[in-house]
Amino acid sequence: MIETRKTETRYVTSDPKKMLNMYLAKRVLKTWEESFIDEDTGETVTIERNEILFDRGTLIDQDTLAKIRFSMEADGIKEVEVSNQNRLAFENENKFLYPYLAQAQIGDKKHKFLLYATGLENSCSILKDYIELNYMFGFTLTMVKEFDSCVILTGNLKERKVDDASIAYLKEEITTEEYLDKMDEEDDEEESKPDEKKFYQIETKITFTDGENEDERVQTFVVNTFNVDRAMMLITHYLKNKEEECEKQAKEKGHEFKKREIHTAIESAKPIPVGRFIPKEFSMAYME
Repeated sequence: MIETRKTETRYVTSDPKKMLNMYLAKRVLKTWEESFIDEDTGETVTIERNEILFDRGTLIDQDTLAKIRFSMEADGIKEVEVSNQNRLAFENENKFLYPYLAQAQIGDKKHKFLLYATGLENSCSILKDYIELNYMFGFTLTMVKEFDSCVILTGNLKERKVDDASIAYLKEEITTEEYLDKMDEEDDEEESKPDEKKFYQIETKITFTDGENEDERVQTFVVNTFNVDRAMMLITHYLKNKEEECEKQAKEKGHEFKKREIHTAIESAKPIPVGRFIPKEFSMAYME
């Protein structure tokens, strides 16, 4: 008989008879609290301590059962979770958002999305929610994969000319923008018109100088705009704003901050076939 989740018997119990010859589905921990005085503040700080008594996957034979019963009396263990299957591997938990690239067949058309998610399962939930709200017809998710580490930016210029007036319309990081294109770009279509936005993946060499020291780093950006020149303008604008934010935070904390000059140069640039970016705020609703 092939063992799967469909054939698993799993439950939480405090009855020793129901534990025998089963496997521990979770680690059994002894938990207690310890208090100490913080030398800097003089306040009493309480922390939780844990000790592993039994590892997950342990077969509960007569000997182990006797130890568990002793722990229930001596260590305050109230119950354990058991399974008829020995599941040793576990999925790592991630609480940070990373870029993901996805493709969905919606009706008779393919659409590619760029989004932030904590993992594959999380990205599928976000995609289904977003597609149901913004499209018609039936859909099928056909591809989801982690994208290169990058900063995602978008520009919303009301004027084609790049000048001081148009810079006023620049939106900063996409995480703070309610961004929704009217039309999606489709894969394998004819080349976009010159005045249409594209997603550009740009590897940028950034040089920070403060008059004495110089620091260089390479950062990848994905920018949704009309051309590479405009993309570089958005990147520079984003970096300068970040520098100003750091300066403001340092001053608020009473720290000295030496503002740096920022110079950017293109290492490589290419358009990528993405039709829509799902705003980061949408993904953040799935962080709770």
